[in-house]
Amino acid sequence: MQSSNDPRQVLEMALQNELKGREILEGARENVQNPLAKATFEFLANEELKHIDLLQKFAAGLAGGESPDVEDLAALTTPDAKQHIKSIFERFRVAFEAVAATDEPRLEAYRVAEDMERAGHDYYRRAADDATDEKAKKLYQFLAEEEIRHFELIQDTHDYLQQPDALAAVEERWMQI
Repeated sequence: MQSSNDPRQVLEMALQNELKGREILEGARENVQNPLAKATFEFLANEELKHIDLLQKFAAGLAGGESPDVEDLAALTTPDAKQHIKSIFERFRVAFEAVAATDEPRLEAYRVAEDMERAGHDYYRRAADDATDEKAKKLYQFLAEEEIRHFELIQDTHDYLQQPDALAAVEERWMQI
């Protein structure tokens, strides 16, 4: 994916990417059996909705000749995300089903989701690097960081399903967000 310094073009591509990402995450949720994996993919699919809303509002502001507010983007997702992630892992600490994440469909769901988040990060990072509009640059940087957090959650969930005793390390990282 190549980026542009025209915010309207970047936003259109970003919106398409987020919609496709939500579709992929919803598909992953349907293809896994483990409740922790389902909850993780459902949470991430809902996070994509927040990104879609953010992109649409930013695009509407640009189209209306307004200067969109991008000062506190983290407040839109981070506090809720941190609490939700903690609650997901707390719920499944006790209720974990001893099912190793080794079957091919499940592994494929994680691989596809990780690839999607990595590609999203790369796209937003390039867009931020190319942006000449400071507000657009801040938006793209924020979205790039979000994609990293999503990638790490997918990776942490996969690691936890393979080694449930590693939960403390997973929680430690997510409490530092």
